Amino acid sequence: MILIGSMTAPADHVVVHLVLADGRELFASPGHPLADGRAIGAITPGDIVDGAVATSADLVPYGSGTTFDLLPSGPTGHYWAEGIPLASTLGR
Repeated sequence: MILIGSMTAPADHVVVHLVLADGRELFASPGHPLADGRAIGAITPGDIVDGAVATSADLVPYGSGTTFDLLPSGPTGHYWAEGIPLASTLGR
């Protein structure tokens, strides 16, 4: 891991609760990119994410107060969160 970033989320921050048909699910900010470059907030039910159908992609309130991102040491900047490949939003 090269870098772990965090920032305080505003009180009204929402995240996408993404659920895939194969059982994987993730809570992430709408603008966070998947490894294929699509923003998580652009995913709708029926879209394919990492070989699985998205069954839901709902905006929900985020009550944790802080958001996090990682910058892995590999060449792609990609990592897995809850089994779903994401791209880092942190620069190299």
